[in-house]
Amino acid sequence: MTLSLLMPAFTSAGVFTCRIERVEGSPKVLTEFLYEYFNPPVASNLEQSDATVKGQTAAKDGASTALRISNFPAIASGADVSVTFGSEKSHVLDYKNFKGGVWLQVMVPPALNLSPGVVALKVQYVGAEAIPRGGVTGQTYVRAPKVASVDFTYFVPQPEVLAVRWCEGCQTGRTCLVNGRCLKGVRPKENSAPLRGVGTLTVVLRNMPVVPHNPLTGELAAAAKASISASLGSTSVASLSRVVFQDGDLSAFELSMPSASAGEVLAEMSVQPADAPVPTTASFTFTFFDDNIALSCSACRAPSSSAAPFRVTISSFLISTSLAASDQISVTFGSEAAAAVTILSSNGTLTVLMITPPSYECASCSYAGGVAAVELAVVSRTDASRGASSPFTFWTAPVISTIAMDQLGLQLAVTFDHSTNRASMSSSDRSCGQVFADETAFAKMSGITAPKCVWATALTLNVFLGVGATLVPGDKLTLKAGSVRSANRVSLDSPSEATSVAAPEFLKEPSLSVSGPTTIDQCSLLNLKAASDSPRPPDFAWSCLNHAGLDAALRAFTTSQVALASGTPEMTDLDMTYEIGVTATDMFGSTSKLVVSKVFKASAPAPQLYFQPASVAVTRDLMAEVRAVTVFSQCTDTKSEMLFQWAQVSGPTTIPAQYLGTISQLRIPGGTLQAAATYVVSLTVSMSNDVSKQSSSQMVISVGSLPLIARITGSVTRKQSTRSALALDASVSRDPDVDAAAEQGLAFVWACSLSDGTSSQACRDTSGALLVLSSESKLQVAADMLAATTDAPYEFTVTVSKTGKSPATYTLSLTLVTQDIPNVELAVYGEFFRQADGSIKINANSVFSLTSSCSATNAKTQAWGTAQEVALTAPAFTASTGGGSLIYKGEGSNALVAGASYLMTSSCTVVGAEETVVGSAEQVVVVNSPPAGVPCETCLVDGNDGAPCVKAGQPVFDLLRISCDNWADSDGGLEYRFGYQVEGDDKDVVFDWNESPSLDMRLPTGTINLKAQVRDELGALSAIMSSTVTIAAGGAGRRRLLAAPSDNEGARASYSDYSAGGRRLLMQSSFNWPGAADLLDLELLAGNFDELNNMASALILEVDSQYAGMNLTAAESLAHKDVFFTKLESAAVTVNNAASMSEGYMCTLLNLASTISSNPAHLSTALVARLLDHVTVLVSDEHSSVASITTSCASSALSFMANSLAATKHGNVSDADLSSVVGKFEQGLVSVLRETAAGLIEGAASVASSNSSSTAIARNTYAGRAWAAASLATQDHLFEAAVSYSMPATFLSDAVVGEVKPVDIFLGAFFSVPAFGGVTPIGPLVTLLVSQNGLNVPVTGLSESINISIPFTVAHRAVGGKGKCVYVNGAAFSDAGVTTIQNG
Repeated sequence: MTLSLLMPAFTSAGVFTCRIERVEGSPKVLTEFLYEYFNPPVASNLEQSDATVKGQTAAKDGASTALRISNFPAIASGADVSVTFGSEKSHVLDYKNFKGGVWLQVMVPPALNLSPGVVALKVQYVGAEAIPRGGVTGQTYVRAPKVASVDFTYFVPQPEVLAVRWCEGCQTGRTCLVNGRCLKGVRPKENSAPLRGVGTLTVVLRNMPVVPHNPLTGELAAAAKASISASLGSTSVASLSRVVFQDGDLSAFELSMPSASAGEVLAEMSVQPADAPVPTTASFTFTFFDDNIALSCSACRAPSSSAAPFRVTISSFLISTSLAASDQISVTFGSEAAAAVTILSSNGTLTVLMITPPSYECASCSYAGGVAAVELAVVSRTDASRGASSPFTFWTAPVISTIAMDQLGLQLAVTFDHSTNRASMSSSDRSCGQVFADETAFAKMSGITAPKCVWATALTLNVFLGVGATLVPGDKLTLKAGSVRSANRVSLDSPSEATSVAAPEFLKEPSLSVSGPTTIDQCSLLNLKAASDSPRPPDFAWSCLNHAGLDAALRAFTTSQVALASGTPEMTDLDMTYEIGVTATDMFGSTSKLVVSKVFKASAPAPQLYFQPASVAVTRDLMAEVRAVTVFSQCTDTKSEMLFQWAQVSGPTTIPAQYLGTISQLRIPGGTLQAAATYVVSLTVSMSNDVSKQSSSQMVISVGSLPLIARITGSVTRKQSTRSALALDASVSRDPDVDAAAEQGLAFVWACSLSDGTSSQACRDTSGALLVLSSESKLQVAADMLAATTDAPYEFTVTVSKTGKSPATYTLSLTLVTQDIPNVELAVYGEFFRQADGSIKINANSVFSLTSSCSATNAKTQAWGTAQEVALTAPAFTASTGGGSLIYKGEGSNALVAGASYLMTSSCTVVGAEETVVGSAEQVVVVNSPPAGVPCETCLVDGNDGAPCVKAGQPVFDLLRISCDNWADSDGGLEYRFGYQVEGDDKDVVFDWNESPSLDMRLPTGTINLKAQVRDELGALSAIMSSTVTIAAGGAGRRRLLAAPSDNEGARASYSDYSAGGRRLLMQSSFNWPGAADLLDLELLAGNFDELNNMASALILEVDSQYAGMNLTAAESLAHKDVFFTKLESAAVTVNNAASMSEGYMCTLLNLASTISSNPAHLSTALVARLLDHVTVLVSDEHSSVASITTSCASSALSFMANSLAATKHGNVSDADLSSVVGKFEQGLVSVLRETAAGLIEGAASVASSNSSSTAIARNTYAGRAWAAASLATQDHLFEAAVSYSMPATFLSDAVVGEVKPVDIFLGAFFSVPAFGGVTPIGPLVTLLVSQNGLNVPVTGLSESINISIPFTVAHRAVGGKGKCVYVNGAAFSDAGVTTIQNG
């Protein structure tokens, strides 16, 4: 049966259950379905409601408008919106999603047929609709169109004069003015000229009629019979000399100047084409002056009030010194008379006055950007034609325009009305007390920590609120008296006024995710955890959409966590899927969308299954990664290996089978999935001994669409000579939703503009013709085609477009000079994010380099500088010899400050016989702010959420949860890393990054310092937070029963530890090693490899603790560690064979290898060999799952390598096996060098040290030769000096090192060295490896030797005696081919 339904109108929005019933018969209810009613979109806040018929608006860019659309879906790109002005199509330039709608900036197209009138500006959503509640991912659902409309007006604009400029002498060529300058670079007079009737007047106008003319000469066409002139007052007329240009709505004309009388006149420009019945006119004011009289002042600027007197000189202006100045002259500043005038001297040549400016704060006194530009005029009272004037500026004190809180409540953006002196704060000064008065609201900015104030620019101050701040919109902050002035310090101090903190302009809809199991059975507990990106605890509201009993129980929960006891008696129906909903409301009152989690309660025993993260949203360039955490059912005592199978349910393309594996984690590499698409995968988990006991759950992977990237290679700000050809390359622009190597399908449009201070005009070549631009990806401009710039640079803009996507633009600023300066190009390498304006965004902890190339072939000096007070020296920076590169190391006392911006400049100076020339290029560096939130807390998991936090527990068998709730960052994508260290032990245990803000850990005996760190999507790191717990047998000194565990931990305690009643008694005196091994086995069987690593770290350190307490022998300790390693190795083999190795998992295992091997007494020959093989396999990464390893990861690997070598010294490795161990040791070092160097930028180094080694891995440019020599510090208490090496000049040719690829060097000093052949070393074992392009450089047959300096041990120096240099040859030392050149 097919029915067509006419749905009635409804009074409110929402999702409703609709029922189709029989009129007669049974069953009465035929079917039920969900139907959604939505509020229609509404357009409001139209910023520019009109435009000229050519599409020109009053917006800053001159061609756009912006508006808000309420009741509108969030958009992922401008392509999700269709915009039309009447029948003319437009596109989105920018957008911001806010709660319930979107703000759009759109391009205004010309009106249809250039006709004036009112049209409908329509905005329609054309993106992918969200899946309706109860819907199935992958199916298509028909939705009513979401369209908003508002009236928009096109009009025919009135003509207007933009600029009037006079030159006495003209430049040679097509136009009098070239880039705003007259002959010999003289600046033109504005709106004035001498009364002598000489020179040329250039008038720039808008909206004048087009007149036919010769573009090469500017002469009017002979047949045009057009009339163009300017009347300057009632008697003087300036006649046309030539047409400068007519381009779009802009026109410029040159006119010859008539003579006139001194004074200001009303002028009118007139243009009348031959076919026009009347002329088109535009009026302006103009002043004629006597240029025999000239005025100059010592300081032609003053504060807006209380200005000090200053000296003025006037030539050829004789006045009497015996009469009062006020009787002889009038002195005005614009419309205001001077406060006081004193005649100091006067003769026929020069008159000197002392003038006190007035208070320029009148009702008609107009300021722009803090400055009022007026004319300082001195005029004779008896003869108004005698006088002189000069530009003069008044400067007002900056005042706060707005204090806006961001959408997360993390920081304030304090904007001043014009540039400030930054409160005289240095770049390293972050004290808010220097800006704001210490009042009530100021205290609210603090909490556990103080706020930080960082000047982003001279206009904007970023205030990072302290942890636990209570400041809210409406609170008022008061500017500190005497703190702020104008940037040039001319103004008075800014007034100490209070400004209200404004709420965010666009309220953000809180993000919300829920983690927890998707399947439970009759013995399971249920824990659901909601997470929202709010630094202040939001309010949560829980509900159940399809079960009244559970709904009533859930409404009692108002925090982020729901915990239902074992058996979940509230969920009365079996084999039912419960729809559990939750919303979060933030501090601004903004409520999230309802997030629904589906939990199936099975009647038969089934393993629990949940995903981390709970949902996956990525872009095509990123890896889609999720792992499943499984928990054995408590309804059965039988535990067997869990079997996993991933499968694709739906999606527009097929996911390759190799990514749908049989382990608990799913990793789909970037570039595999289709952009702007939704995929659904499923995971089925079953018990190997009974596959009928299984759970299955689906995961939705949302793949977003990325905007086009427009880019021009090189620095965004350039300076070069007019004599050099200009080459601009935009071929690096791309569509990030397409593979980089594939055809991008982009179209390119180039534009060039030049501002004259009043309007922006199309660029012209030196002949006056419009510059011919390319429609290809590359633009070439020949040498001497463009004139030198003056007040403003050329702006070259490339627009990149593609069907189905919003266009993207990129603008390069070019300054041209006539000097033959060298060209300087900048390139950036390392950890950075390129922004649309050409700046790069880094993290304060990033490592990146700026590389500069200079075109000069003769002697040159390259140097680096910054506009801010930052010392570009060690420890945070390293400049290469010659200044070709600058490396930022991400740490050091002069490190860059989060929230600030820096202008880095590379200069190249060439000293010639006749002149010194300097070329330069600039790069803006913006430092990303790290996440913020309250300190993390660690508590014993005891199943009672309302109980006080207990910071103690029993070793291994108790769970302690470290939680980092209420963290947020504007970049989103927060990840958390946890770890710990036992007090008195130097070993750090560090786990992998995870999206979950909490981690349940099992810990060894001791005082444990737990550590937590948070990073945002761009990698900005918070400070490491610490908390301390005490772990000891007996816990907090009491016997206690194991309470119901939370989250997925219910089955992680050994099943043998539970009685039939589900209670167990914790041991008090001796450690339960079999029970601990059972726990480890459970995690291995369940495929929970991260939890396995957590458990193993605690057990390994517990072995060390028990051994130190003499509760275990060395043999017993070795046996335990051997068992633990076997389980870790088994899991690692599974992951590696599945080609699913991640860098984090690898690094955790390397950290565990270092921990296992830390005590040489617990190692055997077999275990050392297995560990070496294990580490080498991990680092070698045969499946290329990991591109490179980090410095900290390499440090763990090298620490283990040192430990393995130390184990041989303790007699645990037989002489027969020593050669094999050393071979594995060297093979491991080679792998560490290759994988670590692959992640380094050229010029960077990875340095690591431990109690038994000191190592350095460096990646160097071939040409820089930094690889040719280096030194390495050693332990002062062990050795007398550093380790060092130097390579001969012939090494390059002898070792066949290529000139293109960087040279990688490993230098290591291992302090604990075995006795080979009964010979005991008296210095460290030094290893030097050379690699290029990932391959070892064979060091054989050198014509000159490599010199290596190896220090003696302190102990040997005390004894005295000579030594000699040897190398390890198998299981013995050898000096063959080695020459000892100094031995004492």
